[in-house]
Amino acid sequence: MATATYIEASRASSPQKSSGHKDSRRRKRLKVSLPLEVRPFDARFAEIVDVGEVLDFTRDGLYFATCMPHYFMGMRLLVTFPFGEKIAAHKKFLGSIVRMENRPEGTVGVAVRFLL
Repeated sequence: MATATYIEASRASSPQKSSGHKDSRRRKRLKVSLPLEVRPFDARFAEIVDVGEVLDFTRDGLYFATCMPHYFMGMRLLVTFPFGEKIAAHKKFLGSIVRMENRPEGTVGVAVRFLL
């Protein structure tokens, strides 16, 4: 069973973090560990399917980690979340990548904003 905790969201007007960028989160983030499936919405990448793990989400979007190299800023994605055989209800979302960052363990963190 997944566990979840709330992370306080920062306002865009808050001071910059040490990484040099503003945190533009408007909502509290629910920190979870749930599976997701990500497929590019672009026909050029139709064969690519990434199954990963959501690290946190809000009703506006989510953040996940991946080791796949094909993602880019602005890329549209079809996200199925939560995902898996034991999940009773899969929800599909259309989203767009709004942020990418290198993570310490060699993966890339991808922030997706839901479009629909």
